[in-house]
Amino acid sequence: MSRGNYLRHLLLSMGTRLAMIALRLARNVLLARILGPSERGLFALLSTLPDLISAATSGGLNTAVGYQAAQQRSMGLLLSQVLIYGCLLAGVLTLICVALMREFGTELEVTLQLGLLAWLLLLAVPLTVLKSGLLTLHNATGGVGAFNALRLTESLVPLLLFVGMFWMWQHAALEAALISWLLGLGLVALLGLVWLGRQHDITLCWNRGGQRELLAYSARSHPDVLFQQVILRSDYLFISAFLGSAALGHYAMASAAAELLLIIPEAVTTPLMKRLLQQDAGMDKLTPLALRLTATVMLGACLSMALVGEWLIVTLFGAAYQPAYPALLALLPGLFGLCYASILRLDLLGKNRPGAVSLMMGVGAAANLILNVVLIPRFGIAGAALASSIAYLGVTVAMLVLYCRLSGVPLLRTLFVLPSDLLPLRQMLQRRTV
Repeated sequence: MSRGNYLRHLLLSMGTRLAMIALRLARNVLLARILGPSERGLFALLSTLPDLISAATSGGLNTAVGYQAAQQRSMGLLLSQVLIYGCLLAGVLTLICVALMREFGTELEVTLQLGLLAWLLLLAVPLTVLKSGLLTLHNATGGVGAFNALRLTESLVPLLLFVGMFWMWQHAALEAALISWLLGLGLVALLGLVWLGRQHDITLCWNRGGQRELLAYSARSHPDVLFQQVILRSDYLFISAFLGSAALGHYAMASAAAELLLIIPEAVTTPLMKRLLQQDAGMDKLTPLALRLTATVMLGACLSMALVGEWLIVTLFGAAYQPAYPALLALLPGLFGLCYASILRLDLLGKNRPGAVSLMMGVGAAANLILNVVLIPRFGIAGAALASSIAYLGVTVAMLVLYCRLSGVPLLRTLFVLPSDLLPLRQMLQRRTV
């Protein structure tokens, strides 16, 4: 990918993320004001569980499929593996887990909160796995345009559906939110499959050699994805168990506000994913540049969010969500670390180090779980946010040290924008305007 093409894809991805921010912000505002903290917390819990369950059942699959897609393996074979090792396995295990929870876990807080809504996971989990697999296949093969279109659809459709359904059934706001979420997942999966078929031969096939190779890579990277989801979303389960759904509603709004900043690393990694996984020539310069640009912009964004965060939460979501602000502040250092980790992780996977990445994520996840147990009873939702930030910063430092050792890049060249970066950036921008 030339510099001009990378900049074009970067700007396209950034524009897509800005549109996604506007759409998700509008949806979060509607959900917060219509549902209230308690039902908003319940919706957050139910929409979070598919990510955790899919990570537990087929976490390494996406990483392995993305790695093999970047190496130009058969798309029909990769799609077959997503459907069998991803959707089918996740669906069966979800059925077992929900049945066991309904039979033996009737006294658990999470079971009482979800009630019969837990059966929706039988549909949500396989759809989440399929959607994630298709997004990975598009991005890993260089289909940046299709990837961005699917992500935009993922943000737009649930918003439009929720507005329409709530207008018709104002007495069933939670049900409208859940149905619009599930229909959105289904539409993204359908479009992703159709667009993939236009670019590749997706005739389903099977190959034992390809199967063994994928499973070997998936097994090494599976803990990485699972532990990543533990760090990212286990706090929802702890807050629900310790503090209840209203506190979870406050925390969900803090997370929603903070995660708006993830536009920055996502916009950088989307056009770079294929190159990071392939590790072609020039990555010793491109990866540090991406790290420096991302960190510089992310630092400014985090400081700005810290200044306007309370006003943003109260103005958009309502005064009932003001307790979310301390949690937002505590989440920001972790998000700054996450901007590094998202780029470093792909680079290390491209260097065939999924085991090392999994080990680092495992240590971070263990620390996160312990810190949640210790800090949430003492500091509430701010304690959960602090636990996540400490875990992510620790994982990021470990990844950065390993990256510098493997690549030979000095640590200082991975931090913030250098004066020597300004001239090449200006030249790239001038080429785009000519």
